Amino acid sequence: MKRACNKLNTNSCEQNASFPEVSGLAIRPFKVNFNRMKPIIVMILALLPAALFSQDNDEFKTIFSGREMGGYGAFSLGYTIVDTSQSAMFSGRGGVILGHTLALGIGGSSFITEYQYNSNLNLKGSMAGGYGGFFLELIIAGKSPVHLSVPCLFGVGGAAYTTWVNEGEDYERINYVEDVTTFLIIEPGAELEFNLTKHFRMAAFVNYRLTSNLNLTATGSGGETIKLASPSALNGYSAGLIFKFGIF
Repeated sequence: MKRACNKLNTNSCEQNASFPEVSGLAIRPFKVNFNRMKPIIVMILALLPAALFSQDNDEFKTIFSGREMGGYGAFSLGYTIVDTSQSAMFSGRGGVILGHTLALGIGGSSFITEYQYNSNLNLKGSMAGGYGGFFLELIIAGKSPVHLSVPCLFGVGGAAYTTWVNEGEDYERINYVEDVTTFLIIEPGAELEFNLTKHFRMAAFVNYRLTSNLNLTATGSGGETIKLASPSALNGYSAGLIFKFGIF
């Protein structure tokens, strides 16, 4: 009879039969515990408006979002004293400006002194070199026609001491590099800036160089070691004009 029931009215037999056991495990109806899900549902409903609002504003944001950004490039001409010798300086720098108040970037300077007689070598000598690194610059009241900025450069550099003699039939001037050295440098400064146009500024500056000790030496005719320059030869002030072009 069960076989006939299965063949003739399978659906009715399935409705009247109880849940069978499969491999010893009873199949139980699935039950949902809504009480445990209430906190999750409430949290999703609470966060949904914020998620929908964030989708409306699809602007990509960074840590600098909301700040106006600009930038500039500059070159300068200056004058300084290097180890009692007069020297010309040529500098350049460039960077970005954040919120009209802070600039950061890279910069560098070069210098060359006039030839002076060195009694230890019995020759005329000169020092030349350069340095570069990154700088930070605080701009005070940058939108005013006349304002102040305070830059500071952190970097490395090198210097060489050269001598020259007149040789040959035509007394041709020949330069000899006696020694080279490297150094670390910190160069803070102050600049009085003038806004000449929207994209051009000119400033008068005063900087102070503070370097690690220099080691420039030569060997004398008797084999003795001769100091070519003071270890603190590059420490000192420089002054000049700087010209800036950019979006301020």
